[in-house]
Amino acid sequence: MVPIAAALALCAGVGCVRPGRIEPGLLTRYQKAVLERSPQPRVAGDGAGLLRPITDADRVPLKIVRKDGAEAVTVELTLAEAIRLALLNSLDVRVVSFQPAISREDMVQAAAAFDYVAFGSFQHVIQDEATVSALVSGESHVTEAELGVRKTTVTGAELSAAWELVRTSDANQFIALNRRHESVFTLSVTQPLLRNAWPDYNLAALRVARLGYRTSISEFRQQVEAVVSQVQGLYWALVRARRDCAIQEELLAKTIETRDRVRKRRKIDATRVEVKQAEAAVQTRRARLLRARKAIGDAQDELARVLADERLGLLRRYALVPTTAPVATRVRVDAGDQLLDALRFSPVMEQARLAIRTADINVRLAENETLPVLNFTAAVAYQGLRGNGEDAVAQMAGHDHISYVLGGTFEYPIGNRAARSALRQRKFERLQAIASMQNAADQLAVDVNEAVREIETAFAEVEANRAAVAAAKAELEALEDTEKIRGRLSPEFLQVKLGAQELLAAVAGEEVRALVDYNRALARLAEVTGTILHQQNIKLAVEAATEAPPRPRPAGAPE
Repeated sequence: MVPIAAALALCAGVGCVRPGRIEPGLLTRYQKAVLERSPQPRVAGDGAGLLRPITDADRVPLKIVRKDGAEAVTVELTLAEAIRLALLNSLDVRVVSFQPAISREDMVQAAAAFDYVAFGSFQHVIQDEATVSALVSGESHVTEAELGVRKTTVTGAELSAAWELVRTSDANQFIALNRRHESVFTLSVTQPLLRNAWPDYNLAALRVARLGYRTSISEFRQQVEAVVSQVQGLYWALVRARRDCAIQEELLAKTIETRDRVRKRRKIDATRVEVKQAEAAVQTRRARLLRARKAIGDAQDELARVLADERLGLLRRYALVPTTAPVATRVRVDAGDQLLDALRFSPVMEQARLAIRTADINVRLAENETLPVLNFTAAVAYQGLRGNGEDAVAQMAGHDHISYVLGGTFEYPIGNRAARSALRQRKFERLQAIASMQNAADQLAVDVNEAVREIETAFAEVEANRAAVAAAKAELEALEDTEKIRGRLSPEFLQVKLGAQELLAAVAGEEVRALVDYNRALARLAEVTGTILHQQNIKLAVEAATEAPPRPRPAGAPE
């Protein structure tokens, strides 16, 4: 019984292969909320209710101001609050957030290939056949039962331990035991020596699954970064819309003031031409103000759609007021340093590197599959044969009858065209992955340079427009001072004054546009370099989980 016990201990000692250290914390805090809440529920399955997502208590507090008599509530929102709302509620993020959990199961399935498999069978055969010899019984009852366990090891070996009990009853007069029990315990191993052999081949699927999991994490981070960049762009667009509206309101107020002055001078020197000239300017600028207010509504709805918070529902009236001021100081960036950051941190480059590592594994797999099949087989069987089952098992355990098998098999397809073709295909795929990474790196360089140039150009425009605003203000103030001491109002002078007001509003709007472009360029550069989450102090839970110390592992267990 000792050899049997030792063999079983050896099989058990091989152990199971684990998919890798996968903590629940590898899912982001957002993913945990997704798993708890299921995909984002809505008030109704169709109709207008689809525009109103339902959220739970895990929400960002908003500063909501309700003014007496106002039709709409005022919601003050910082950029950080807008980003957090979007990450909590974005359907784009929600869709891709499930992929790491899906990829995790791929890892588990790949590791499960090395799990123990229990097997068994049972059959009862009743035979009644005509025979031509008295030495052979044509009638027999055979009952067979088998139990066993097998597993595949990381070396590719197939281990099996099986116990079979056969009960036979026949009418053969020349056999001493017409009713007999045969008990057989068999240990066998088949070890590939070339093709399909050794851990480098047999752990390849698990390693590819792990790389796929890391790729899904990178894609999740990329989507989060895209949402953060999108929110920043929409936030600054709303800032611009509100400032443009304020500029148009101020322009309209100055134009109305000019019109009123012209009307008061009717009895002095203002003619019907000057009055109508001023009134036309008022109506023109009032129409522009209406268009500017519409732009605010459009910008609000675009931002609210991404934030997907029911307090900012698209079916209710609200005024969304951004309270974070755009960056208005020069930020000096070095294109070379930014490119190095992009090559290091960009999720695009990370995914390209993981694709190359996956291609490397596939090449090694294909190389192994070009080898001949050369398998070593060994087996030992312990047999017991008695009139009843207990005696048969006891005889088997006493090792009275032991059989041994040693052998090998060889197989090699003539020409081996399929395997060699697959190897060439995998090598081409690896070259393709390398070329894709080089292409991604080149595109990153282009994107970084464009973003840096946009930052420098936009800030130069900000400074130029600041100077233009100062000059336009000085011109308008000089015209207003001249108007006070001017003896007679003429259509030409009024046109110059109205033009100066128009110019001041135009250059002020250009300053706002350049400032918004400057902040968008900063966000774009951070997205290209893969540092936008760090700049916004956003840390995914997956990063903290991967920094944690690994759990203790059994000695000798594969990673």
